[in-house]
Amino acid sequence: MRGRIIILVMTLLCGADLHAWEAGADSSAVRQSDRGVMLNAESASAPRVLNVGLPESTSGAVVFIDGMKAAQGLPRSYFHWAGGNSYRKTGSLTLMESVIRTGEISAPVYSWTRLGEDRFTGVASAQTSSNGLIRFDGWIGGPVGGLKGWYYSAGAYANFDPTSVNSASCTFVERKQIYQATLSRRWKSSELNLMYRYSWCGDQMAGTYNTAPFVYNGDGSVSVFDGFRMGYDRYFPADDLVRYMDLATGEMKESSVSDFNDRRFHDISVLWKSRRESGWDLTASMHLCLMPRYDQVNGSLAGIDSVTVDKGFSLPDGTPFEGYIQQRMLKMERMTTYDAQTLFMAEKNFGRNEINTGLDIGFANQYESASSLIMAHTVEASPLRIYNAGRNAWNLNRNSLYFDALKLTISSFIFDKFQVTDNFSMLTGIRLCPVIMNVHSVARLNDESKNRRIDGFNLADPALANMHMFRRRGLSYAFSESLNWAFAPGFTAVAEGFYSITNKSSTYFRNATIPSLKSIGNAQARAGLQYVGNCMDLRAVLSYITSWNNAANVSVTKQIGGVSETIPWVAEYGIGTKGFTLDGNVYSGGFRCHALFTWQDPRYHNYDNTFTFSDGSTQTINYTGKHCTGISNVMVEVDPSYKWKSYRVWASARYYSRQYASRTNLAYFNGRFETFGGFDWDCRKDCKISLSFVNILGQGGVKGSIDIADTIDDEAELAGYMMAGTFIRPFSVDLSVTYRF
Repeated sequence: MRGRIIILVMTLLCGADLHAWEAGADSSAVRQSDRGVMLNAESASAPRVLNVGLPESTSGAVVFIDGMKAAQGLPRSYFHWAGGNSYRKTGSLTLMESVIRTGEISAPVYSWTRLGEDRFTGVASAQTSSNGLIRFDGWIGGPVGGLKGWYYSAGAYANFDPTSVNSASCTFVERKQIYQATLSRRWKSSELNLMYRYSWCGDQMAGTYNTAPFVYNGDGSVSVFDGFRMGYDRYFPADDLVRYMDLATGEMKESSVSDFNDRRFHDISVLWKSRRESGWDLTASMHLCLMPRYDQVNGSLAGIDSVTVDKGFSLPDGTPFEGYIQQRMLKMERMTTYDAQTLFMAEKNFGRNEINTGLDIGFANQYESASSLIMAHTVEASPLRIYNAGRNAWNLNRNSLYFDALKLTISSFIFDKFQVTDNFSMLTGIRLCPVIMNVHSVARLNDESKNRRIDGFNLADPALANMHMFRRRGLSYAFSESLNWAFAPGFTAVAEGFYSITNKSSTYFRNATIPSLKSIGNAQARAGLQYVGNCMDLRAVLSYITSWNNAANVSVTKQIGGVSETIPWVAEYGIGTKGFTLDGNVYSGGFRCHALFTWQDPRYHNYDNTFTFSDGSTQTINYTGKHCTGISNVMVEVDPSYKWKSYRVWASARYYSRQYASRTNLAYFNGRFETFGGFDWDCRKDCKISLSFVNILGQGGVKGSIDIADTIDDEAELAGYMMAGTFIRPFSVDLSVTYRF
């Protein structure tokens, strides 16, 4: 669930921009500044998470390219997108726009491909870091010689990053290559663009290499365990070979964790634009996403235990082991998807009305088979592999996932910007989306005897598995309204809100149980003031957002007989938060400074759980009214920069207050800073050298939520509790050179 519900705060952060909508397919929903989209404290190559993180969102940022979603919800977008020189503009939608335009309850990253122009141009960037990063990002484009009106472009991005962890099982923890080409034909009032993009990604960041052990002191602080250098020492064994049971076939297979991460992705797009004499701006786009095979390891921490010899654990050479072990639950995910999206848009001004309307047709043929296992290693730097009863992996498929789905959506939307008077305007948005789904699932229904997630569960054994077919027909819809009143020179009052109902996605049916098919609801109301002057702009916003009927697959961990046991659980709950955001910019000459302050109070609603473990024991915990995990009540961000002649200095500092690490709110992490800075020098008209710094203050520690603490309801147990979790990137220096021609 982590990464799916914990970033509700971005609703308030991204919602601070009160400019609700601008006309035009290129500029409609993209905010003019990327405002640190790629300043991510967890990864050097993935965009900063700007979505609200509600359960139907994918983990990480949701990426749109040329107005169309990179994929229809199965793969993580950021594995196949990296921004950079191949895009002429990158930004994000506001939440209000996203709900109507895309149906995403998030603030997705929006990007537009750079196309060839009238003369040959290009840009190339090379980058390295103190960690040993190797990155190249290049683009060229221009006219096709001898063919009037024809243009081409081509881009290549390659990223090989060992990160600060220096893994022994794979040289580069983050590995990504993206290649793309475009061919364009332009006439006086229209254009046609053909695009192809291929990406390969072997990133190992899905819960395996970006973790570290620590001791939770019980007061929000953590202590180093046994001299472990968080962010530098490796916390994954060099021996990463696992023996697992293929969920689909029941066969026993072997693979190294690093080799299993192999994601290949083909994108084919056709974009047509035309400006008609009647005043209509028309756009038609078609996008095909072909992912014939997509393997990835998704890992989560399954508890640290102090075991004795009688528990049956041993070192690889057979020596009985006694001491601390880290258990990990891994899902060996195999996916395929064939997605198609067709988008038609039309825009026109009718006097005081500005209309933007569209029809978005999406088809997805998606499949996922996720075989699960538990593995373990010692709790130390450069850990050793731990065996259980002579096996390198156990509890096979107890947390497995499976679904096979066909999905058709037909979305229609309309924005109507009505300038009622010279000082008062209304922006109305409506979205309707019929949804047709046929889903095969092996979820356990009505306490049936089959489909129990036991050790050795697989689909090939009819005594264990029973396939179910779900035929779902539904209607997702959304409505938004924004009122803008310019009541004095430079001052604008804004009130806006939205209400949406979204059917549960096809991926919901992959879980071990399906407790409810109720649609997910979301609603928000905001009101604020905006001032825009000659040297500054300022926005103050009060808001409330709520969501209900959410559902997510949760891994619940509890010690049974002194050893942690991890079981799957489908949780249902609601979320609600009120908040206040103050957002502004000051600019004078070469000086620019953006500052943002957000306060909010996100809490769970209707979140009551009864967990049943393998020994028959049950535990009931009610999280209703508790603070959402991994979210700070207060966030402050300051981004100053100064440009003088050919030099520019910039910085970005963010402060996050206390984050609750468990849903019981008994475990929490104290506030922390994330700091970035840099220096740019235009040494020549066509060449720029950039030096940037990550984690300037050298702040250490962990972040986010720790799911294994969710079943602890006695605060006294947490003092001196051994845990492991993710951490922010340690101090590093990046150097890049960009050459334009």
